[in-house]
Amino acid sequence: MLHAGTRASHQRRTAVGGYLFVLPSVLLFASFVAIPLAYALYISFNTWSILSPPIWLGLDNYRRIIHDEVFFISLRNTVVYTVMYVPIMTSLALLAALAANRPLRGQTFFKALIFVPAITPSIIVGVVWLYIYDGNVGLANAALRGLGFDPIIWLADQQTVLPALVIASVWQRFGWFMILFLAGLQDIPGDVKEAAQLDGASAWQSFWHITVPLLKPVFAMVFILGVIGAFQVFDLVYVMTGGGPVYATHTLSFYIYQKAFTSLDMGYAAAMSYIFFLIMFALTAVQLRILRPSTEA
Repeated sequence: MLHAGTRASHQRRTAVGGYLFVLPSVLLFASFVAIPLAYALYISFNTWSILSPPIWLGLDNYRRIIHDEVFFISLRNTVVYTVMYVPIMTSLALLAALAANRPLRGQTFFKALIFVPAITPSIIVGVVWLYIYDGNVGLANAALRGLGFDPIIWLADQQTVLPALVIASVWQRFGWFMILFLAGLQDIPGDVKEAAQLDGASAWQSFWHITVPLLKPVFAMVFILGVIGAFQVFDLVYVMTGGGPVYATHTLSFYIYQKAFTSLDMGYAAAMSYIFFLIMFALTAVQLRILRPSTEA
């Protein structure tokens, strides 16, 4: 009995020690995630301007979203941005990873050059691309003139402003995804490629039938992270376009920010944030369901 009691006492001490170890993480999660999320949900049922106490409205903020034309314009812009951004970013990241994976001189410099924009603050990136797109002295229009084309008003034309924003975003972020693809490429066993070469497979056949299938888990991760990041685009919109011209680059994140910190309509912004969360949750669930069978095969 004494032995059993000693064992129970030891188990209790071990359990207490474990709880004490996880307590700081639990407190941080509760303080900075769980409690703010719960309070934001409460605020979404109120009208609140920060300067006065919240006033209960029930579901009025959510009903208001249904009739908000700007919300649906912002949603459409976000979807269009995502459809352009994710394929371009994925393709360039894969090409950069393939180039960085080759045993060539200057490979380290090439990797650093590609990765530098990813660690550059978005404000700096936005200012740099504002100069690149400048109608008078910008590099983009200088290149067009050199090729014999007419200059483009990149950020003032509703037809070109969103693609211009996508180009800047891809330039800034594809370095992160290059690292993911590079890790996947370096994880492919060399003997598999050697066996394919011995069987007479060309470089393209080896890439398409060996490299791409073995990179499917990486493709899944890049696609999911790319969609999530695209739906959250805010910083370059804020710096480069301010949502214009005429709502052409109004994204959901930017619209929520405007309502919260420009109009001080915190309750409505919180309601839109939770609708945004549900959209992201549904998209992620669908992507996982579609991609999981192929990645587990």
